[in-house]
Amino acid sequence: SDTLYPGVYNPNLKWEETTTWNVGLDMGWWNNRLTVALDWYLRQSKDLLSYIAVAPGSTTTNMLDQNIGTLENIGLEATIGAKPIVTDNFTWSTSYNVAWNRNKITKLNNEGTYVTTGGITGAIGNTCQVHQVGYPAYSFMLYEQVYDENGRPIEGCYVDQDGNGQIDSNDLVIKHHKDPTVTMSWNNSFSWNNWDLGIQFRASIGNYVYNNVLAGNSSLSRMYQNGLNNLVRTDNYFDGSDNYLSDYWLENAGFVRCDNITLGYTWSDLIDGNLRLRLYGAVQNPFVITKYRGIDPE
Repeated sequence: SDTLYPGVYNPNLKWEETTTWNVGLDMGWWNNRLTVALDWYLRQSKDLLSYIAVAPGSTTTNMLDQNIGTLENIGLEATIGAKPIVTDNFTWSTSYNVAWNRNKITKLNNEGTYVTTGGITGAIGNTCQVHQVGYPAYSFMLYEQVYDENGRPIEGCYVDQDGNGQIDSNDLVIKHHKDPTVTMSWNNSFSWNNWDLGIQFRASIGNYVYNNVLAGNSSLSRMYQNGLNNLVRTDNYFDGSDNYLSDYWLENAGFVRCDNITLGYTWSDLIDGNLRLRLYGAVQNPFVITKYRGIDPE
């Protein structure tokens, strides 16, 4: 017969509470041919919710939603809108947005330690991220990889941070985080007689990704486990599969992306002015510029 367990239950769970202070300034010149919007905000969230590991034997699961602490977000945002060219036949409208954000954990309920999160697929029980006071949420915590004179990673060789002659959890380093520090967008629209053209760009800077797919499929030892498995194309293959906690897999996922290009033509006076018709073609996501080696940095 099957053993029955009670459902997972956290009697102390409560809603997050967020307090936000916001200051904005909007300006416009030349009948709004040029506009500028500036915003500053401070957002504090307490009783921060996270799905994290729990102590073995304390409940009937190894992961549970819990209130773990307090998070602070501070940011600046600027938006500039303009019509640089306006003539009888041609108009160019453009808008540019740039935003800077820093988030930091200011308190944890289990003071004096960190909260692990970000489970790694293929490495049972291992995590690659932490919540730690003084650092952004979901910061990465991994071993610092050692490289040879040719810039290739030395398998199983990491920096001994505390200098005690052995590699253990005290040598894990908190470095980088998953959220961008700066985001930008740039939208443009052009119209010439009956033609119109629209182009949208977007950028993200400062965000990192743990490339779990690459980590799990760059090991030669996995080729014939449970049948023939595919390996991904990479510059370096490892003999074993115990390299999951190396920061070699932590990649800069910043990007510049063109979201959309649209070209259209409008017939504004058909059937004696009773019909307006626009024919257009659009390309979604035509290109992405990034150092990230996975499929999509987002």
